[in-house]
Amino acid sequence: MITPEGLHDEAIVADLHCHPAIKSSIFHRDLGSRKEKFLPSLFKRAFWPLSNRASFPKIADGGVDILLSTAYVPEGGWYKDMSLAKWLLLFAPKVRKQIYESSYYEAITAALDEIERQAKDWNLNAENKRKIIHCVRPSMVIDALKKDSVALIHSVEGAHSIQGTSAKDYPNDIRRGLAARVDMDERLVELNNRGVAYLTLAHFYPNECVNPVFPWPEYAFDHGDWEELLAKWDETKGITSRGIYIVERMLELGMLIDISHCTLSARKKIYEIAEHHKAERCLLASHVGAYEVNRLTYNLQDWELKWFADHGCVAGIIFMNYWLTSHDTGMGLRYIEQTLSHMINVAGEEVVGIGTDFDGFTDPPDEIVDISQLPRMTQYLMSVGYKDKTIRKFLGENALNLLLEGWKGSPET
Repeated sequence: MITPEGLHDEAIVADLHCHPAIKSSIFHRDLGSRKEKFLPSLFKRAFWPLSNRASFPKIADGGVDILLSTAYVPEGGWYKDMSLAKWLLLFAPKVRKQIYESSYYEAITAALDEIERQAKDWNLNAENKRKIIHCVRPSMVIDALKKDSVALIHSVEGAHSIQGTSAKDYPNDIRRGLAARVDMDERLVELNNRGVAYLTLAHFYPNECVNPVFPWPEYAFDHGDWEELLAKWDETKGITSRGIYIVERMLELGMLIDISHCTLSARKKIYEIAEHHKAERCLLASHVGAYEVNRLTYNLQDWELKWFADHGCVAGIIFMNYWLTSHDTGMGLRYIEQTLSHMINVAGEEVVGIGTDFDGFTDPPDEIVDISQLPRMTQYLMSVGYKDKTIRKFLGENALNLLLEGWKGSPET
């Protein structure tokens, strides 16, 4: 009988949504370092700029084989609503220039460049046995797996990243007109050509393509005027005409479309577009929960999970307490399993995957505070009676199949 350690080592382990690029680009953290910076133990769960939940050593220690490294640049609204962002503008002039004054697209490409640079540095060190291979097409992922290396694949969160405007333009950072659409198309093609596997259309604030759901529970956000904050999000709105164009271009290019953070109205329209184009394995929800487990509009409803199953798509379960439960809790493994069980019961074993969202602005479970602790998930699932085959699919087989069959990758030169 196989042990939890043996199963985890044998299985393909894939994280569909993880943010080492936030720490390396915005906070200039060395992803190759095993050292933790100032006071990480005091910020075990809360976001802390000087910690690394997904450093290269932790990725290797966690047995991760495929990492969708998601680059993100904060929207302009952050600097109005979030105290951390305000402090950064005041006391970090280098960060201010990099992510506030530069265009979103300049900042996102700089983030992609930086993590590629750090991966090369990691690979040059002979002490690092597991190499980090930047993969720009599915065939490279297969080669990396054969070499027991980590396949690092780019993804980008938020269509504001291809707008060309900057955070300092907010709230006038959404442009109109044909020229703006052409610019966005060119940037999308550039991202595809450098191997970005998916674009998460929405994030925290409305952009030129889609409208997002409200991104926080009340207890997770320290804001004096809650009603004023809520008024900024209109969840009755969906996808724009420009968003429809971008979705169709992504289908044409062979990029995966991530519907995480989109309003239900936007998600419905994206499903309709996919059906119209008879597209299969074209979507993912990279980091979500289940609506019937925790009734937040961010989470996928049962009919959506069934749609995913019918069209070969995958939902990555987020490792963040407040999307999985209706209250703040540290007992994350139990609630991750609860969401997993519900998704499987509704839509089958092929629809589930992992999307930790580690090193995003997240509140991870106490039991798995960084990516090195992923083997605890395998151990827990075995202890509550999951079959080996089911665990393997959840850990990474489903994600790998989606990448191999739904993502075209950068064109061969």
